Amino acid sequence: MYNPMTRANSLAGVFIKEQLKEPVALFWILLSPGAIFYLLAFSKGDNYFNQPYPAATAWFYAYISLSVAFFGFSFYIIGRRESGFIRSFIYTPQAKTVFLIAQFIAYSGIALLYCLFFYLMTRLPFGAYSVNEALIIAVRFYSCFILFCIPGLLITLLPLNFQTANTVFSISSFVMLAFGIAHTALPESTRNLTDSLNILNLGKNIMQHGIQSFCKPLMAGFIVFGASMILACKYLRINPVWSRY
Repeated sequence: MYNPMTRANSLAGVFIKEQLKEPVALFWILLSPGAIFYLLAFSKGDNYFNQPYPAATAWFYAYISLSVAFFGFSFYIIGRRESGFIRSFIYTPQAKTVFLIAQFIAYSGIALLYCLFFYLMTRLPFGAYSVNEALIIAVRFYSCFILFCIPGLLITLLPLNFQTANTVFSISSFVMLAFGIAHTALPESTRNLTDSLNILNLGKNIMQHGIQSFCKPLMAGFIVFGASMILACKYLRINPVWSRY
């Protein structure tokens, strides 16, 4: 009997193993956010560690979840399209669905791995580890990851090649990060506009204040994510850009 979830889980395992075959790159991706965090923290003095942990790390968690959603989940859909993987194996509606579910499961696991590793790297200067706190952070982080997958999925529907997609994702993440950093320096009218449009800022607020304060945006976001997955399943491009026929 055909079971799409069983096949999706098996394929997700293959995608995760594919990532683990590059241990140096994986280690660097895991290590670099923590290293940047400590460089920033020490530049601000010892008082930096006297503030609440969620307030000190919210931007970092939001940016990590954005990076995995853009450069992991979404970017690798385009990469597999260009490599010929999708053209060779994903040519029916059921296959498209299994592939996208597997991609989402794989990078959900990878995203949570990054979240846990960053927590282990950065929590001790603020106090002892807490399982309850780690679970709360993971729930907030995963909520952000799902929200950030929405624009990522929509970008995969565009006729972009691998290099162009890399540029689009890089510019998008940089602009969101730049507006977030320049938040306090902007005029109030401009600040309100950029805050409302910047999903990275929404992610930062979710990480800092919790999902209870953003129930309506999150519910709307989850519905839009479901719709985006349906669109992606229906309109996923199956031919590499370099070979359409």
